Amino acid sequence: MVANDFQLNGISSVIMNYCTNINSDKFKITVIVGGEVARAHQEACDDIGISIIKLPNRKKSPLSFFKALKKTFKEEHFDIVHVHGVQSAIAVELFIAKLSGIKVRIAHSHNTTCRNIRLHKLMMNLFKRVYTGAFACGEMAGKWLFENGQFVVIPNGFVTEKFTFDSNIRAEIRKELALKNEPVIGHIGRFNQQKNQEYLLKIFECIAKENKKAVLLMVGTGPDFKEIKERVKSHPYKDRIILYGETSEPEKMYMAMDIFVFPSRYEGLPVSLLEAQISGLPCVVSDVITKEVKLCDNYKSLSINDRPQAWADVVLRNTSKWLNNSRTDFYTQNIEKIKSFDIKENVKLLERLYTEYYNEAYA
Repeated sequence: MVANDFQLNGISSVIMNYCTNINSDKFKITVIVGGEVARAHQEACDDIGISIIKLPNRKKSPLSFFKALKKTFKEEHFDIVHVHGVQSAIAVELFIAKLSGIKVRIAHSHNTTCRNIRLHKLMMNLFKRVYTGAFACGEMAGKWLFENGQFVVIPNGFVTEKFTFDSNIRAEIRKELALKNEPVIGHIGRFNQQKNQEYLLKIFECIAKENKKAVLLMVGTGPDFKEIKERVKSHPYKDRIILYGETSEPEKMYMAMDIFVFPSRYEGLPVSLLEAQISGLPCVVSDVITKEVKLCDNYKSLSINDRPQAWADVVLRNTSKWLNNSRTDFYTQNIEKIKSFDIKENVKLLERLYTEYYNEAYA
């Protein structure tokens, strides 16, 4: 598995979920990283015998990264290289794998656009010639990277049961956050341009103006964290905004929330939205997000081109109704929909594809 970094973010969580649930008697997994590694991921991999090879930073020292990657491929003699990314620039990793004699080279699309469209278009011709297997987290992500080519949807599987609502955990976390009966608007995500936390703060300003008790709970870190922190300092309702920071137990945070707001500029198939719904949270989300993630009726889509007040109006109009909904039975009542995202089911698909590709290439 090759990834840009291995921090507490969406792609890394997907990699971890598959690595920790795959049949270790049949598959030996190594994660190759061109960036930072979260301590939680390092410890989890150490516990179950998954190797992490940390190379020079791909963004800061790309040439050093690619040289080290070629050396690693030559020394380790991998049968399969599975590269995770969001654009055709992963062609370089796949090309190096091809030069190293690795016959199974899988490209895995995790988003529906990227920040550097020019580079994406420039690398597309090479990209199409160097991968042998095409995976995507969803239909839109597959069409984005593979265009008219065939691909297999590998859902972002995770341990779904962990997110079943628990009132005791809710009480525990709300006590820790000094919350009583306040309605909590929640958000979990990497603090970056994609997740659009700046717009979220504007939405909350409109909500807080009318609902005198509403609280905003923002969970995560990332490149824009300091900027958002500065914006919070000058926010008219800063006393009702909680910047929680990073967590390795997001399931507990969802339970403390009442409504989940997710105004992303673009997404592949966001696991956080699935997790939030499984926890019984009503969700107000950007309309660019694939409908594949919709599990419940309490799911409203709006455009980020709308005024923040439009988002606030949806929250304010539905708050009383949503707060009275029971969250306890959501998991059991929606088990068939949820099951399609459960790691126990999806890891079997990944194992089957790995085996088929290997047998075909190395027969």
